[in-house]
Amino acid sequence: MKRILLVFSLILFALSAFSFIIVDDLGRMVDIESVPQRIIVAAPAITDFLVDLGCTDEIVGLTDWDSYAATLGIETIGNLTPLNLEKIVSLNPDLIFLSGGFQEPEVSKLDELGLPAFVVNPNSFYEIAQSITNISIIMGKIDKGKELKEEFESEVLDIAKQTSTLPMNDRKTVFYGMFSDDMSQIWTCGTGSFVNEALIYAGGVNVAAPYSGNNGWFPVGPEFIYLNDPDIIFVPYYYEGGQEDAINIVLDYESFKDLKAVKNEMVIPVPNYLTDYANPNYGELVKYLNEKIY
Repeated sequence: MKRILLVFSLILFALSAFSFIIVDDLGRMVDIESVPQRIIVAAPAITDFLVDLGCTDEIVGLTDWDSYAATLGIETIGNLTPLNLEKIVSLNPDLIFLSGGFQEPEVSKLDELGLPAFVVNPNSFYEIAQSITNISIIMGKIDKGKELKEEFESEVLDIAKQTSTLPMNDRKTVFYGMFSDDMSQIWTCGTGSFVNEALIYAGGVNVAAPYSGNNGWFPVGPEFIYLNDPDIIFVPYYYEGGQEDAINIVLDYESFKDLKAVKNEMVIPVPNYLTDYANPNYGELVKYLNEKIY
C-alpha cells in the first residue's frame, strides 16, 4: 500500500512540477499549467520559433497571412487584428501566441474569454535569443531550446566579432529601404530596429542609424538617399523572381542615376522574410548582409 501511495505521489509531483509562471513581452505573468498541446499562433513572426523547436504538431491555427498555413496544412483563423474570437474558441487552444504593438488590444479580449495568451515581441538580437528560451520552456523543449539559442548566438556573434575589427574608414555605407513605385513612400530602419542592428553586425554603416521612429522605422524622401549617397542600397522583394522588379524601382529613378550604389551595381535585393520579422531568421539575415557587403 505504501509503495502504491509513493508511486501515486511521484506521478502527481511529475504532473505538477511543470506548472510555472513566466513573464511575456508585455510584462504579463502567464500561468503555464502544463505543456500546451493545442496552440494558435496569431502572429506569423512567431511561427518560425515553433517550427525550429519541432512543435508544428501542436499548432492548430495560424492567421491567413502565415506562409506556413499552406505548407503545413494548418487551419487558418483569419486576420491578425481584430482576431476572430469565435474561430479561436472553436479550436479549443491551450495557448495563443501573439505579438505586441498593434496586437496588444487583442490580449485583453482573450483574457476576458479566459483564453491563455503569451505575447512574443522581440526587436533585437538578444531579445530574439530570450524568446527562443521562453518558448522552449513553455513547450517543454528546454534542451532543444538551449541548442537552438547557442547556434543562433554563435551564427551572429561569429560574424560580429569579425566585422568589429574593421576600421570605420573601410566600412561600406548602406541603406535599407522599402520603396513605393512612385517614390512617394520610402520606409527605412534606424536606431531601435532589428534590421539596423543586423546591418551593424554585418559590418555596414547604416546612413539612417542616427534617426529613429516607431520600432526604429520611419519614412524618408528620395533626397535623403541622394544626400547620403550610400555605397549599397538594399531593397526587399516579396515573391520568387521579384528581385529584378525590386531593384528596378531604384535603378529607373532618374534622380538616383549618379548614386554610387547605382553606378557600381550595388542595389541588392533581400528576401522579405528575412526583414519582415524579428525571429530566428535574424541569423540568416546577418549572414546574407555580410556576404553582400563584403
